[in-house]
Amino acid sequence: MKAVIAIDSFKGCLSSAEAAAAVAEGIAGHDTVVLPVSDGGEGLASVLTDALGGESVRAHVHDPLGRTIEASYGLAGRTAVIESAAASGLTLMSPDELDPLRASSIGTGELIVDAIRRGARDIYIGFGGTGTNDGGKGMLEAMESVRELWQDCRFIGLCDVTAPFCGPEGATAVYGPQKGVKADQVAILDERLRELAGQYRTVMGRDVLTKPGSGAAGGMAGALWAVLGGDLKPGADAVLDILRFEHHLEGASLVITGEGRIDNQTLQGKLPSVVARRAKAFSPTLRVIAMTGRNELTVPQSLFDTIIQITPDNVPLEKALDRDYAYGRLAEAGSRLV
Repeated sequence: MKAVIAIDSFKGCLSSAEAAAAVAEGIAGHDTVVLPVSDGGEGLASVLTDALGGESVRAHVHDPLGRTIEASYGLAGRTAVIESAAASGLTLMSPDELDPLRASSIGTGELIVDAIRRGARDIYIGFGGTGTNDGGKGMLEAMESVRELWQDCRFIGLCDVTAPFCGPEGATAVYGPQKGVKADQVAILDERLRELAGQYRTVMGRDVLTKPGSGAAGGMAGALWAVLGGDLKPGADAVLDILRFEHHLEGASLVITGEGRIDNQTLQGKLPSVVARRAKAFSPTLRVIAMTGRNELTVPQSLFDTIIQITPDNVPLEKALDRDYAYGRLAEAGSRLV
């Protein structure tokens, strides 16, 4: 039996590589292909940097509140892979520090500048997990120092959401609350984004208000598209393309995917559903198994042949998020599966 393991990270617990290694350990003795994956959020830099044969580099940048931190990104020749969350991430602030009216994306811009100065010209940026809502204004301000050089660069934004720049389904209204946006601040921040959209339109003639995915990372994705002339792509599909996913499916009879929690949003383009869709398109006879810490699906689905919840319902969340516990449960699930 040949199995392809393409499982997303179990956020707050296991990276994609660790989760895949656990499943591979459980099905030891069979032909396995381990593909650490990402949808553009957490883990993107390590996944693509490894795939491209690059290395991790570090730079001093500013976090959303202007404090100096050290952040890393991947560099492989003229290609850089940057996670916006590395410098502008929500987890860089404590809950009582969240300040969406002040938080800036400047750190992500500083990482881009560092990569350009090191010779990178193809720059992948994963948009997700940020604590900013400034429409990419800080990112662009940081990049002014390399304005002449960015004309020679190709920017590819990998998005894990399709949210528009602003409006009722946009960056502020949908994702703002988790960044500390209060109800009375939504209109203020949304108006700021609309004003930025007008400014961005004058630069390249691109109307960010009509671009799906432009609201990712608090609008940073929109700035990349409208001002830097970059492309925005669904992160999961782009990563699977780079990893030559279908090539690895040759001769396989089983695909194992999953994430920390599977719910109705999983079916709306998150990584496990993309893996399943592409596997079934490659060969309808391929069995696709999803593994998850919690299965909270409430709607019918036909993407996965089986969904395995590795954690019993009565296990406390703190224990479920323990790395060793989750690793062991995934390995055990793999063993039972075969």
